[in-house]
Amino acid sequence: MIISLFRQGLSAQEIIYYLIIILFALTISFAFHEFMHAAVAVWLGDPTPRNMGRLTLNPLAHLDPMGTVLLLVAGFGWGKPVMYNPTNLHRFKSRRGMNIMVHLAGVTGNLFIAYIASILSLLFGGLCVRFPGMTNVFMALYEAFYYTYLFSMSLLAFNLLPIPPLDGFHVLEELLPYKFKASDGYRKFQRVAPMILMVLFLASSFGSIPILSLLLDYIKWPFEKLIDILSVPFYMLFQLIGL
Repeated sequence: MIISLFRQGLSAQEIIYYLIIILFALTISFAFHEFMHAAVAVWLGDPTPRNMGRLTLNPLAHLDPMGTVLLLVAGFGWGKPVMYNPTNLHRFKSRRGMNIMVHLAGVTGNLFIAYIASILSLLFGGLCVRFPGMTNVFMALYEAFYYTYLFSMSLLAFNLLPIPPLDGFHVLEELLPYKFKASDGYRKFQRVAPMILMVLFLASSFGSIPILSLLLDYIKWPFEKLIDILSVPFYMLFQLIGL
């Protein structure tokens, strides 16, 4: 990501500006994603995330040092996974259903953040035009929330990929027969899966066909349309008040 900023030929001041914007967006997107995993696990009966200090919106509790550095430098990284004990989940009868709820909590949180960020970016974009004397302030807020929308949607789509150790895989895993999960082929797939992610990333970054980007675009599409539909009342409201 930093490499991309330098490649664009931006000035030092512009690079610092966009780094602040990007850090803001990444912090909110990652912190809320992991917080939602923790919150749902605790709500379902497991105190492990709370005991490990993960039931918080403090981004420092959720950022993985190496994953954060790689994300900022290369655009590929990860947060610190929330650990929970499935045997402690007891709110509902279905253990499988509760596990799926925990795994989907993060992407649900990202969808919520993306929705809020899209509305705020629309608001500040309108204020930027309506009050030209405050253009710099409103433009910075617009870009901060627009990038938050983009990163939250990307994090949502990335985590829905059915590849270990992502949430999408864990949801699929809950639906697979036990015999299949106990097979040698399944175990081998789990071991090589991180390499699959790395190959997809490298192919998208340096190859002629952005495979990973295309996959994420397909996954994001229905969620983007849902946000567009849910945002219609705000579009109408902002038009009514002249924004």
